Amino acid sequence: MTERNFNGLIVRHRKSAVFFERETDLNIEGYVSPRWSDQTPVIQLSELRRKYHFSKDDFNEFLAYMEQIANEAWKNFTPKEADSMGADYDSYYDKEFDNEGSLSIGKYYIDLDGPFCQPKTNNPVIRLFKFNKRKFESFIYDLRKALEDRAHE
Repeated sequence: MTERNFNGLIVRHRKSAVFFERETDLNIEGYVSPRWSDQTPVIQLSELRRKYHFSKDDFNEFLAYMEQIANEAWKNFTPKEADSMGADYDSYYDKEFDNEGSLSIGKYYIDLDGPFCQPKTNNPVIRLFKFNKRKFESFIYDLRKALEDRAHE
């Protein structure tokens, strides 16, 4: 799996998936969620929420990298507008953690809320988002659109 870091946002990809992750502070105490019967501490919500700001040039570089890895991860990758719940990346359900996260795009930033109830481990890297092909197609479509909208300002 390859990875690249954009202002603390770690982007990893493999065949058929793209992940957004970040390093968390292992010294921040987790809390016990009633969801886990074995009293496993989970990562604090404050560690799962981040807004990643980019300069115009960095945002262009981020988009270019997203397009590059999309074509490495999937065949026949075609960015297109979200036309169903399965294509909309705004709300993201993570099966492994049985919880939701979210992602939004703004003027040279992306705002991420990773899925809640992630068990705290000794690994400082936590998952913020896992893309399938269709969600990534709409994400790249919206990244392109955000750049086009900014070009007209």
